[in-house]
Amino acid sequence: MSAFQTTLLILIISIIVSFLYGLFTRNYSTVDRLWSILPPVYVLVWMKDFQDNPRYVIAAILVIAWGIRLSLNFARRGGYGFEWGKGFTGEDYRWEIMRKKIPNRFVFEIFNLLFISAFQLILVFAITLPLYTVGQINAPLDAADLLLFGLHALFLILETIADNQQYRFFSERDSAEFKDSPRHRLGFNTFGLWKHSRHPNYVCEMAQWVVVGLYAMRLTGQPVSLAGAAVLVLLFAGSTNLAENITLSKYPAYPEWRRVSVPWVTLPGVNAKKKNEFLKSIKT
Repeated sequence: MSAFQTTLLILIISIIVSFLYGLFTRNYSTVDRLWSILPPVYVLVWMKDFQDNPRYVIAAILVIAWGIRLSLNFARRGGYGFEWGKGFTGEDYRWEIMRKKIPNRFVFEIFNLLFISAFQLILVFAITLPLYTVGQINAPLDAADLLLFGLHALFLILETIADNQQYRFFSERDSAEFKDSPRHRLGFNTFGLWKHSRHPNYVCEMAQWVVVGLYAMRLTGQPVSLAGAAVLVLLFAGSTNLAENITLSKYPAYPEWRRVSVPWVTLPGVNAKKKNEFLKSIKT
């Protein structure tokens, strides 16, 4: 069995496990637990064929670093929580909401098979697949490669900063020390990178996989290398809309913050006056 066939087998097994675990336990976050693990596994399996390709090795190391970072962040938020006799206890809040939107159990399990398990895990494979193409083309490194490596590392660092800022905010928000802080009482983060984007972690996540697609596209000239990343952006757009609707119902000031801020990326100075006026108003 080739390395590529091995990763296809891993993908198929992952889909089956995700579907069956959700079917029998009604915990549908197996896909969330696998999301950060499978890309590093894929690139490590392919590594035996491409270990002499420096472009592949460097890009693979960055993907492995992404997987370690995301797994650690997921773990500290309880994503891998486990109890004997109960199994995994952590579950993404969106699946509970989707269960309410799709109350028919049979229909929901079809949704579990086709979207939660199959579609999402195939997408994880698709966004990693450009690196397999990269591995097959052992051309000399050039300035464009260095630029892409730098961007990949930059987005990884910024995502780490954004997640740490979010984790710190929620830890502080629920502590006695910050109970009188107006910005903490808002309930949502307006500090650091979160002042400039409502979802800086998502922006950096998507950007990293666009870069992975660009690794392959610049070698082949085929835009199809960006197909997985494009679908990922659409998935994040839908997921963000769901998350923001939940936030709107939880925090009274969020509609105003949504009006003066941006969901993804803003240029320096854009809406700065409106945001500063909003932040100043909550202190009075």
